Amino acid sequence: MSTSFRQLTRIPEDLCYMTQLKTLDISNNAIKEIPRNIGELSSLVSLLAYNNQISTLPPSFLSLKVLQHLDIRGNSLTALPSAIYSLLSLKEINFDDNPLLRPPMEICRGKQLHTITQYLQRADERDEKILEKIFSIVANNISEINFEFLQQKLNMTSSESISSVRNTTPLLNERIYQAFVKWKADQNVLLTATALRDQLVRGLNMIGAYDIMDKITALNLYTSAIKL
Repeated sequence: MSTSFRQLTRIPEDLCYMTQLKTLDISNNAIKEIPRNIGELSSLVSLLAYNNQISTLPPSFLSLKVLQHLDIRGNSLTALPSAIYSLLSLKEINFDDNPLLRPPMEICRGKQLHTITQYLQRADERDEKILEKIFSIVANNISEINFEFLQQKLNMTSSESISSVRNTTPLLNERIYQAFVKWKADQNVLLTATALRDQLVRGLNMIGAYDIMDKITALNLYTSAIKL
């Protein structure tokens, strides 16, 4: 005689109202995402979520300031949040059996948070440098009319337009670069440098700027072979 049980596929958002909850065990289910407001579980000490289908950790996860035990092995995570270092109470971690790329699994295998955060901080610095180089490539190779099309695709605000810096920066490429810097400053709270790069490349593809995309591809190949 066989027995079976029904696996959970989601966690009710209402669970996050249980602000006194200290241990949450959602292991061995088919859950694909952690609730966006999990950070409201301000008393959570232990989160056991192994053997699920979780692919990302929401931004509010970083608000779990008293979290000490995190077991999320056997999921679908490809990246860890860069600011995981801010979880100062975290003592025991397990990310085994995830297809992690950032950081790679060999960095996580030792289960040392310090090693993981060091890798992520260096990766962030590298991504920022690459993004700045991409801004320069675009600024030095795009026409003013094409940049106006790109602004529309990227939903740039009027304060990020090249006309807003025309008086202080007369050269077109410098104005475009400064517009990118303002765009990045507005978006960086929500998006990583890698996400901004991907968004910019999509925008260039949409306006047909293939010559610029070829230059960015060459940069990516170069930076993947060496460390900046």
